[in-house]
Amino acid sequence: MKTIKTNMTPTFMIIGAMKGGTTSLYHYLSSHPNICASKIKETNFFQTDKDFGRGIEWYRSLFDNPDQYKHSFEASPNYTKRRMFPDVPKRIHSYLPDVKLIYVLRDPIKRFVSHYIHNFAHGREKRLFSEVINDLTSNDNYLNTSMYYYQIEAFLEYFQKDQIIIIESEKLKQDPSGVVNKVLNFIGISEMYHSSIFDKKFHDSSIKKHWTPLERKFDKIITYPPIRKFLKKASNSFKKPLYIPKITDSEISVLKEKLSQDVHKLRMFTGIPFEEWSL
Repeated sequence: MKTIKTNMTPTFMIIGAMKGGTTSLYHYLSSHPNICASKIKETNFFQTDKDFGRGIEWYRSLFDNPDQYKHSFEASPNYTKRRMFPDVPKRIHSYLPDVKLIYVLRDPIKRFVSHYIHNFAHGREKRLFSEVINDLTSNDNYLNTSMYYYQIEAFLEYFQKDQIIIIESEKLKQDPSGVVNKVLNFIGISEMYHSSIFDKKFHDSSIKKHWTPLERKFDKIITYPPIRKFLKKASNSFKKPLYIPKITDSEISVLKEKLSQDVHKLRMFTGIPFEEWSL
């Protein structure tokens, strides 16, 4: 397959993890004057054969005049859902072999719980949290998305280790300026960058509520951002408070047992202690 020059499409991309802080990082990086962000945060272009079949010209159309910028990027957390979308690294490499990859990692147990709450709020999950834990298997999407080294392994089949940077979600929240400048240095922008946007919170779970049936319906058929924003605002008064499960010590123990081996491999691979994690 013909290789496309990386300056015509993303020079870097955020590949995950879902519920790890990718939206915040996307907006922080989007504010930089030398960076062009995709019009849609989650393009999911490399996700499936159907998505990939839209073609490179469709993908390039998601970036406004990328030649005017030093860098362009997108952010699709589904790229690190290996069980569901196993060929993502292969597809990315076929078009963008030199692209740099940013992987934002959050405490895997907290990410698991947040992923569940997200799906429950959107009506995609009907089970109680305790039922999810009881049904847990090695093929579980919540579990596998929190197995970060397992996800990285798939990318290492096609990309060099130095093409991947690991960002701690906790540090992104505590010191957004420091983390953003670390990412900028990784992609080749050495000048220090400061912005008032670093003070802004995105996807604050404390103010989230359950989606209404109307939202679930238009989420599948309406893609134009201004209309989506208007409809979401209009439905706010009909929303119910977000369901936050009460997690037992035994449920936490199950998750620690399932995730501990992967976390150990991750620490060995990255050299990062992840001292703020619960396992």
